[in-house]
Amino acid sequence: MSLFRRRFLKLLGASGVLILGACSPLAREQLTPTPEPTPTPDALMEMASKRLAEIPTVHFALDVAGETFIDTGRNIRLLGAEGDLQRPDRVHTTFQAEVLDRAISLQLITIGDRSWTTNILTGEWENAPLEFAYRPDILFSTQDGIGPVMGRVEDVERLEDEDVADRSAYHLRATVDQSIVGPLTYHTITGSPVTVDLWIDQETYDLLRARISEPPGPERPNPAVWTLELSHHGEELAIEPPV
Repeated sequence: MSLFRRRFLKLLGASGVLILGACSPLAREQLTPTPEPTPTPDALMEMASKRLAEIPTVHFALDVAGETFIDTGRNIRLLGAEGDLQRPDRVHTTFQAEVLDRAISLQLITIGDRSWTTNILTGEWENAPLEFAYRPDILFSTQDGIGPVMGRVEDVERLEDEDVADRSAYHLRATVDQSIVGPLTYHTITGSPVTVDLWIDQETYDLLRARISEPPGPERPNPAVWTLELSHHGEELAIEPPV
């Protein structure tokens, strides 16, 4: 047998040992990366709250079940809303509401301390009346917004993961006193405890959905439920005065 052939067979044998060793259970265990542990529910809440405080803009869609009035005279019942929020104090919202059993669509732009709405009859922009008290920019408030609320809940429970808008999300649930979520819902959510469900993006920790559910009771035969969908986190937009 030639010297070249003997060397070739030795190399082939050594390669076979390496291949078989790599295929062994021990080798596979050593080569397989250890997955990082999932953060605790409290840690997830903290990261989502911090992320929400950092993003400059977000699109939202709100669905409201139950009775929520957005004027001091309790004549305009909120059914839903959709719009954009821009830090620190700009919001453009389209409301779906009910006035005297009539469904209407109403736009609102708020910049700082000024607000404009579209006239219910003409659709023209005008200064918002003083009795129109609801401010959707409360969602971004650094004191009473969604972010601080997430930081005040206790006994957070992690439920089964779900997909939200084609994103894998952690589903968390907690209960809070009505005073904590009051500003978010214009103090229409009453009774304690209030159930708060949150869906957090598993990759970015963006808050994708929040649901606030009023507790049932004799005085609340149809408990209110607010469901807020958040998307387009951090995308560029500009909200300007309409007039």
